[in-house]
Amino acid sequence: MIWSIAWRNVWRNKVRSIIMIVAIALGLVAGVFSIAFMQGAVDARIESATRSEISHIQIHAPHFSENNETGLYITQAKELSEKIENLNDLEAASYRLIAEPFIMAAHGTGGGKMLGIVPEKEKRVSNISQKLVEGTYLEKDGRMPPVLIGEKLATKLKLKVGSKVNVQMVDMSGDLSSKGYRVCGIFKTVNTSFDETNLFVLYDDLQKQLAMPDDVAHEIAMICANADDLETVKSKVQQLAGNNDVQIWKELNPEMSILTESMDEYMYIFILIILLGLCFGIINTMLMAVLERTKEIGMLMAVGMNKRRIFSMIMLESVMLTLSGGVIGVFLGTLITKYFETAPIDVSAFSEGMEKYGYASQIYTSLPSEMLVTITILVIITGMVSAIYPARKALKLNPAEATRTE
Repeated sequence: MIWSIAWRNVWRNKVRSIIMIVAIALGLVAGVFSIAFMQGAVDARIESATRSEISHIQIHAPHFSENNETGLYITQAKELSEKIENLNDLEAASYRLIAEPFIMAAHGTGGGKMLGIVPEKEKRVSNISQKLVEGTYLEKDGRMPPVLIGEKLATKLKLKVGSKVNVQMVDMSGDLSSKGYRVCGIFKTVNTSFDETNLFVLYDDLQKQLAMPDDVAHEIAMICANADDLETVKSKVQQLAGNNDVQIWKELNPEMSILTESMDEYMYIFILIILLGLCFGIINTMLMAVLERTKEIGMLMAVGMNKRRIFSMIMLESVMLTLSGGVIGVFLGTLITKYFETAPIDVSAFSEGMEKYGYASQIYTSLPSEMLVTITILVIITGMVSAIYPARKALKLNPAEATRTE
């Protein structure tokens, strides 16, 4: 009986109830969509970072990551790379040489990070070959060795395909080495900072300029079949890598690690702010409903309805009101989110600022199913908490006085 009375009471003032339900629904639609948008942006950033910039796992010689010293290298790099690729949990591995060059072109100078790669292996680890906007992927055409540069660096130094650049660096002996390269291609990722500072050349060309021994590498980069199993794969790789340092992408890029770890906290804070606003709206609505029914509640008490049933009735009214708006809001928010999982949201108006930090100008929403369950539970809790004060207000009524209320 309490359930049916509570439901009828919700719709006693239809306009007020509908306004409250719409407010709850709109708030949750905004909350669900915003969470999905933020999660999608972070997922895209992680995908970009691991597929274009740092990969899932990397191996370096001890202390190499501290200052990129040329003399700290991995021996028997090719053999180690092949052993790693045979692990069931890994898709591919690629060994690289790394140098910090000084670049001189006709229209300016610059610095950055030069990677000597084996194109066939690198294509399986990095998607740079798919990011070309002009030219070819390290295809040698003529006597001068090829170099692949980012669009941002090309714009800065006014370079185009076919332009010549002179690269200087310190080799293994500590001598200054200078070598000419010809731009074979220009790539563009979603991270303009990466595009401005990274160059790719053939492994053999950089090995000769650095005067490095055969079959060595400064870095071995890996892509895993399942990004959720990185810690397990890392332990297997460490067994093969010996004394060399093995790091996953969260260790290689602490900024990205902090971003992903704090995203859940940000999402909960955001949804709690929305629910807090809704909480006050529900309290106001239920309090008005109680005050309008003072005489009715007094009569119910007078004919024998105990305080526990009065309290339960008002709590149920609040939960029903909240759930009605909550279910509609979560449902509509999920539908909108599902649509934008396949149709990207264009934020190109802010692309310059977003790409500076590695975020794409087109974002697909992503909403974890567990988040929907959490939101639903929080909505129910919000409705129950919001009803406590109005319900207590009703319990304090004196039946004799309440029944005389006009």
